[in-house]
Amino acid sequence: MSINVIFKTFAYKNIRKKLEESIIFILKIINNSLGRMKMADAVEAHRALSNRARLEIVKLLYRSPMTVKEISKKIKLQPITVRHHLRLLEEAGLVSQREVRTGSAGRPSVKYELTKVKPPVAFPMRQYFALLNLLIKAIKLTLSEKEAIEVFRKAGFEMGLTAVKKLEAKYDVSEWSLDTFKQYFIEKCLEELGCEPEVVKIGKSAIVYRLHNCIFFELALEEPEITCNVIHSSFNDGVSKRLGGIAKITMSKCLALGDPYCEHVCRWLA
Repeated sequence: MSINVIFKTFAYKNIRKKLEESIIFILKIINNSLGRMKMADAVEAHRALSNRARLEIVKLLYRSPMTVKEISKKIKLQPITVRHHLRLLEEAGLVSQREVRTGSAGRPSVKYELTKVKPPVAFPMRQYFALLNLLIKAIKLTLSEKEAIEVFRKAGFEMGLTAVKKLEAKYDVSEWSLDTFKQYFIEKCLEELGCEPEVVKIGKSAIVYRLHNCIFFELALEEPEITCNVIHSSFNDGVSKRLGGIAKITMSKCLALGDPYCEHVCRWLA
C-alpha cells in the first residue's frame, strides 16, 4: 500500500472520528441544557407566555385541541379571561382556532390548537440545533450511507445511556422496574427535557406513553429518517441497554410524520 493511500485512509478515518465526536458533543450539550430547564422555563422566555395562565393553556393544548369552555374548566378561570389569553397567544402565532361541527344543528364549536410551529426554546439553544443540522448534512456528504447511519446510531445510543445513568445517580436507583421506569424516566427525565409526556396505558408488562412535544421537531421535519428512525430509535436502545436489557422501547406514532404526538410502547421483558 502506497504512502499516499495510507495517508488518505488515515485522514478519512480521522474526519469520521471528528464528525462522530462533534455530533455526540452537540447532543450532550442539548441534553444537558434541556435537562436544566423545564418546558415552562424555556417557554416563559417569550413575552407572550410570561403569564402563568397562558403557559398552562399552552401545556393543555399540547395534549389536544380544546374549546374555551374546556380550557376554562381545566384552569379554573372565567371564559372571558381565557379568551383574552387565547387572543394574545394567537397574536404571537402560537395558537390558532378552527371550527368543529358535531353533526347537530346550530353553530359549530370553536377549538383552539397549537400552530404547527412549536414554541421554540431559547435562542442559544436554537443555535445548537442549527449546528446539529449542519453536522448531519456534513456527515451525510462525507461518509457513505451505512457509515453515516452508524455514526448517528452511536450518538443516539450514547445519549440514551447517559440519560439513564444520570437518573440512577440523581435518584439513587439501584434496580429498575416498570414502576420506577414510569416514575423516573417518563415523569422526571422526559418531563424535564420538555417532552410533555403522558402515560396513557400501563399493565403488568408494558406501558404506553405519549410525548406531546418533540424537542427536535424542526430538525425532525427536515431529517425525519435520521432524527426519528435512527437517533431517537438508538436513544431508546441506549435506555434499554442501561436498564439491563429488561425492556424494549418502540415508537408507534411520530409527530414529524404527521401524527398528533409521538407514542412509545415499553415492554418489560423480565
